[in-house]
Amino acid sequence: MPALALLSLLLMAQQKPKFEIQEVRATGCVRPAADSRCLLLEPLDGSAIYSFTTAPKPALNSVITIQGKSHQGRGGCKQGIPIDLTDWQPTGEMCPAPKSK
Repeated sequence: MPALALLSLLLMAQQKPKFEIQEVRATGCVRPAADSRCLLLEPLDGSAIYSFTTAPKPALNSVITIQGKSHQGRGGCKQGIPIDLTDWQPTGEMCPAPKSK
């Protein structure tokens, strides 16, 4: 029995905590999502892809800066890391349209 308890402790110690984004600020290109209600942000540094909904919607392929918090629970967009936006601002720049596959 002590061996089983020791093994359980070792396994728990090796498990990595689930990474959660608490606050987000990113600048990137606005892309369409599979779900027309949603948009994707591809950060300029290539760090991740975020999904969000907002009204009014920024123009596709525009560069914006977003601020928000990690969405708690399952996101409705089914793509990217879901973010609850608190603010977004256009930078006045445009990204090239993504290449067709």
